Parts: sequence; C-alpha cells; structure tokens
Amino acid sequence: MNIQYFYLGFLGIFLVLIGVELFNEYFDSFEGGDRIFIQVKPSVNPLLFLAGLLVFILAFIIGVFLTIRVGSGIIFFSIIGFLAAYFYVGPPIRWAYRGFGELVISLSYGPFMVLGSYYLQTKRIGYIPLFVSFICGLVLFALAILNEIPDYYQDRLVGKKNLVVRLGQLRSIHVTFCVFTLILIFIVTGLILKILPLLVGVVFFLVPWQIRSLSLIYKNYEDPQIYKSTINSSIYLYLTISITVIIGYIIR
Repeated sequence: MNIQYFYLGFLGIFLVLIGVELFNEYFDSFEGGDRIFIQVKPSVNPLLFLAGLLVFILAFIIGVFLTIRVGSGIIFFSIIGFLAAYFYVGPPIRWAYRGFGELVISLSYGPFMVLGSYYLQTKRIGYIPLFVSFICGLVLFALAILNEIPDYYQDRLVGKKNLVVRLGQLRSIHVTFCVFTLILIFIVTGLILKILPLLVGVVFFLVPWQIRSLSLIYKNYEDPQIYKSTINSSIYLYLTISITVIIGYIIR
C-alpha cells in the first residue's frame, strides 16, 4: 500500500465531507426543514458557501495531483464526488428534494468511495471491493431513510420530495426492513463464496438488536425519540462491517 496516496486520498475525502456540511448548512438556511418551526428566519451566511467552495477547490487540487501520479480514474471519481456533494441540496438539481438523496448518499459513501480508494492503490477496479461497497452502501441507504422518517412533516412543509415523503413513514420502515434483510443476504453470500473474511460474521451478533429496534419503530413510528436505538444500531452495524472487513483482509 502506498501510504502517501492513502493519506492524500483520506485528506481529499475529509475536505469533501467538510464541503458537503458547509453547503448543506448554507442552502438549508433558505428553506431547511430543521428550521421550519423557528419563528425568526435565520440569516443566510455567504461565508459558508465561500468556505465550502474553498475546501472543494483544495480537494480538487489533491485530485488533480493524484490523477497525474496514479491515473485518469481518480479525476472521474473526483468529479462524481463533487456532483453528488454540491447538488445534494444545491440548485438546480437538489438531489435531496427530488427523491434521489438517499441513493446519492449510498452510492457516494459506498461504491464510489470504496472503489475510488481501491483504484488509488491498485489502478484498477475489482469485483471484491465492488461487492463490499454494495454492503456499505445499503447500510447507509437504510440509515438515510431512518434519519428522514422523524423529519417527515417538516420535509413535506418545505417541499422536500425525498423517499420518505414520497412513500410515507410506515412504508419507508418496510423499505428499511427489506434493505437490512438484503444486507444480511449479501453478507451470507459473501461468506459462503469466501469473498468476505470470516471475521465479518461478528455482524450477526448485532442482528437481535437491529430486529428489536425495528420492531419498536413499527409500533411507534410517529414518535421521533423511538428512532434513536435503530439509528444507533445501524451506525454500529456499519462500523462493525467496515472494521471487520479491513482487519479481515489484512490478516487473511
């Protein structure tokens, strides 16, 4: 592994994540659902946009440098990452307002990030990292939906046509349950085909917690507080998968 490329790639991703948060904060200040019940409309701070633009420029410089050193695939992943990050809530596309926000999140933090990191080290795309990236992407897809369900009414008021607003709260929970089932199928398939290291089997210790928390929100899906356990269990599931995959491939 090239340590220099690893740290530069990590820094580039870190800068993009900062830019995403800055842009989201800037554009949400116009019509964000998190502030819909605040009587005094918050002022729009243009410095947020300028700061977001600055960190994206820095990330782009890193991307250009790595493209020169590694290959043209890096600039492809860089451009895709920028389009996903900026237009998540930025005009004119605004993925989050058109029902594509969850998909953009899952692809960005799943396949694009994993395959981009793999390409950075190997200069190629492999089926194993692609398989693993789908598992990570599915967890984040479910997590995005779970985060949106408590904001269902606020998002409707500000005109967000995300997946939860389109489907409704209860059907969104059904989708989440199906996604988690698909994740387990992927993991079992990966273990049987020896694509995934055996250490990933640790994930199954979290399944009872996941099932219990999902059953709770089925009964009380209009209570925002009830989602805390399910969101926490989903985060731990994502971290467990990521950590066990990394360690498993290192010691394999």
